[in-house]
Order: sequence, then structure tokens, then C-alpha cells
Amino acid sequence: QQRLSMKKLLAYPGDLSGSPDLCVSVRGSIYRWQVLAPALMCALCFGGNMPLQAHHQLLEAFPMDRRFQGQKPDAGLDDEDGTDLLGLEDTSEELLEGGNEPKAGKNGAKKYLRKTLVPSPEQLRSLPLRPGANTIRFYLSLKASVEPVTASIFLWTSNARVVISDVDGTITKSDALGHLLPRVGIQWAQKGVPQLLDRVNKNGYRVLYLTARPIGQVDTTKAYLQNVKEDGVHLPLGPVITSPDGLFKSLNREIVQRKPEEFKIECLKNLQKLFGPKPFYAGFGNKPTDAVSYRAVDVPDSRILIINPHGEIHNELNQAYTTSYDGLRELVDLMFPFVKAGTEEAEEDDKTEDFSMHNFWKLPGLAQMEPSQAPPSPTKKESSDNDVGLQTGWWALV
Repeated sequence: QQRLSMKKLLAYPGDLSGSPDLCVSVRGSIYRWQVLAPALMCALCFGGNMPLQAHHQLLEAFPMDRRFQGQKPDAGLDDEDGTDLLGLEDTSEELLEGGNEPKAGKNGAKKYLRKTLVPSPEQLRSLPLRPGANTIRFYLSLKASVEPVTASIFLWTSNARVVISDVDGTITKSDALGHLLPRVGIQWAQKGVPQLLDRVNKNGYRVLYLTARPIGQVDTTKAYLQNVKEDGVHLPLGPVITSPDGLFKSLNREIVQRKPEEFKIECLKNLQKLFGPKPFYAGFGNKPTDAVSYRAVDVPDSRILIINPHGEIHNELNQAYTTSYDGLRELVDLMFPFVKAGTEEAEEDDKTEDFSMHNFWKLPGLAQMEPSQAPPSPTKKESSDNDVGLQTGWWALV
């Protein structure tokens, strides 16, 4: 390999520019000319920067030889022109490095950059998002040897009906063992939970997983939820929201202070602003603090379901009667009636929800009935039949 000089380039411009062995050094990294040429074209012909995603696609298509990966250029090699022309720096890199330092903007005006975890509406609109889950990658370095950080953006309609589910003690059988046993290959999940949430999802509801686990466990939590399986049925795909704090701060809030609802309420209220009125349809949890969190974001008491370590589910309005995930699955069409796709049809479903079988048969509505509207007293035989119906159909009544 030889360094290309201006004299040699002018002597053989066609042969050298089309050579597959031509490489360029930029800020300490060496790239093939096939990777840098499109960036130069973007800067010179269109006055813009080539997106980092396209740049990394070119890196994958034209990888460098192994002996050049991570190699630094000679000290005398000048790459200032290449740096200015490429314009591969993204604002995300400036945010990582620059903090609140002023940057030169258009017309000489100073432009201040601020670190943030929330993308602007313009940035979200510029992304080619599709309904459902969209995988995104964050490139923290331009070097091909650095692995990107992956995440997901879920695109839902503004009138979507969201079902919240806790993880530890709700999907897992217990809090402590739910952390440990999956690491050694034991699923340790509640019986029937994949089938129930899968049916809920197929009826048109979106499932949101909310846990007080620290953000450092988000990868293991996602991997666990993806691997929960029973009779060939997996948990439905949905966003996994964890605490943004570290391990010790999260443990202090949940074990010492015993106030995990503080994080959950704040998180759910921020999510509530993204949707229309009352987007959260139901909530599954295993502690009274879960019920407090769900009630704070207008989840009806009749659809706050608490599960104990024995797999028994009770409702906040009637804790004397218990059922299970399998028993609840038999009544899933009553508690979670089918929601049609499309905004107009979904809005129509919202208007007619007050007249659903679930709300018609629940006890609070009957208790508020005016005396003049009350039905005639049943005979003794009819009364006994109704009592049996109330006992066996509790989930349709609450």
C-alpha cells in the first residue's frame, strides 16, 4: 500500500478513482473510497449530510481489511478537507460531547444544544415508523467495530386501549425468585398468563409491561418476556418500561421506602398525555401499590386485577371471590370485548362501551338503580337461580 499524492492522482485519475483498493483516512479511521464517495456527493452536490444509518450500511457492504480496522493514520496525513466535506457528525454526537456549549449556527447566531432523552415531534415525524414495533439503532461511534445500541419505538393510534401488566409477581410467580430462576433457565411464570394476554391482544388491546426494575436490567427483562411460553403461545409484544434509576436507588425505593408507586404513577401519567382521554383500560398487578398506581391514571376499579403468589386473582371491588388466569381467559370476551381496527370504528366502540354486557351486569350499576326502575321481586325459585348466576358469573358482574 502506498500513500496517494496529488501528482499521482492527476497522472492516473481514472484508474485510481475506480480502484477497489483506494482507502481514505478520516479522524483516525480508515475507510474504503466506496464508503466515503457518497458522503462527498451529499455534501458537494446537495449541501447536506449523509445519514449515519446509510453510512453504516455502506460500511457493512464495503468492510475494511482486518489489518486496517482501528488503525490510526500517519501523523503527517492531513484530513481536514475530508472532515469538513463529509459532515457525518450528527447532533446526537454533539449532545454526547458538547453539553450546553454554544455552537455556531446560521447567520453567525449562537445555537445552544441541550441533552435530552425525549425526541422532538419533528424528529419523530422524520422517522419511517410503521404501526406496531419499530427497531431503531443508536450508533455511538463511526467505527464499524463498535456495536450499536438497539431499542424499539411503538407506534399506536391515539385512541388505543392499553392494558398495563406488572412483571415481578404478576407474570412471574414471585418477586425474588422471578429475578433469579430465569437466569438459570427456569421460566417461573404464572400458569395461563401467556394465553390470557395473547387473547387480550387479539381482541384489539395493546399490552404495556411496567416494572420497577432498574434500567440496567432492561435487556434481561425483555429477553425473559420474549421467552415466556406455554403450549406454544408467547406473551404479546409490547413496550417494556423500567425505572430510569440504577440498582441501589430502585431497591431503596421498593424495599426500604416501599413506595414503588411513585415511579409508576409518574411514568403512567406521562404516557397518558400521549393518548386521548382514559387510554388505560385495565391493569394487572400483585400488590396494593399497583392498584394505587392504576387508580391514579383512571383505570376503573372493576378492571384492576391483583394476583397473589398462589396464582389466585381477585378484583378490588370483590376480594372474597378469586379466580385464575385460566378462569379469566374463559370470560375474556366479556371483560375485554373486541375492539375493531380503524379510528372511526374505535371511537364508536368508546361511545357504546357504557352499554356493553360487562357494564350492564356489574353490581354497582344495579345498586344505583332507582326504586321506580327496579324489576319486580322474583319468586323463590327464580331468586335461587339468580343467586347461582351471580356466584358463577362474578367476572361479568364486576
